[in-house]
Amino acid sequence: MGNRKLLLPLALIAACTGQTQSGVTPPGSWWKPSPATPISWHWQLSQGFSVPRDLKPGVTVYDFDKDYMASADTVAKLKAAVPGAVAICYIDVGVYEDYRPDKGAFLEAQNQYRLDTGDSNAKLWGNKDAGWNGSYWLDVRQQKYLLPLMEARIKDCKDKGFDAVEPDESEVWDNNPGFPISMEQNHAYTRAIAELVHKYGMSVGLKGNNGEAALLEPYHDWALSEQCFEYGECQNLVNSFVKKGKAVFVVEYSVSPDCNYANQNHLNAARRDLNLVGPTASGYLYQPCRPDGSSAWP
Repeated sequence: MGNRKLLLPLALIAACTGQTQSGVTPPGSWWKPSPATPISWHWQLSQGFSVPRDLKPGVTVYDFDKDYMASADTVAKLKAAVPGAVAICYIDVGVYEDYRPDKGAFLEAQNQYRLDTGDSNAKLWGNKDAGWNGSYWLDVRQQKYLLPLMEARIKDCKDKGFDAVEPDESEVWDNNPGFPISMEQNHAYTRAIAELVHKYGMSVGLKGNNGEAALLEPYHDWALSEQCFEYGECQNLVNSFVKKGKAVFVVEYSVSPDCNYANQNHLNAARRDLNLVGPTASGYLYQPCRPDGSSAWP
């Protein structure tokens, strides 16, 4: 529940890049945000991200999609404007989207899958991802064909200067994908994605999967949850990520978060507009549980 399709870029910005002067991130030195102190962050998906227009005082984390709102120049400008910034790259890992720039690579992978299986009707993607036009759930059991596609996306994040990755749409198995995928098969794929991100020296967050947070926490550096208050799942994230010293970011749309609970349990929580537009756009809504720039929990 609460999985969100990001139609535009994603880049979270926070404390440090963890890179050497050569630009190579030493193994294990990527961004590992802690829940000990608050992290102010901005998530913008439905509007092109622009520096300095969309920068916010006191905010150190900016989140946007690599394909539609972020070039290497965008990320570089962001880091220049926000000292110590960390850029987090949004990608979809559990769906095929017929509007993405790498659509052709997915079609080639499916053709190869059909050749290898001898089945001209074999599919790497199945049912529609409800509510999102042009989006179809992937058969995440087929890692041989899907992981090279995802590695290319992850490498693109690295090449553009991002420091972390948010892999969205990873909870496939219980979303009626059109394939008999088990939870463990799905988790094997999710773990493989996390390993690829770490291979490229970047931090990786768990997006969604609130009910399975305890099982997936060991492979992720932080978590981003949508609607855990609405669905009564926030304690799962507290018991897993927060208690292991890993930051959690929470967004609510239809209800306001319980800010007393959020602050007491060190959740970076806010209510936002459903479209996640920029701070100067019509319809922008941002109601954080504590003021941006706060250095301690209330």
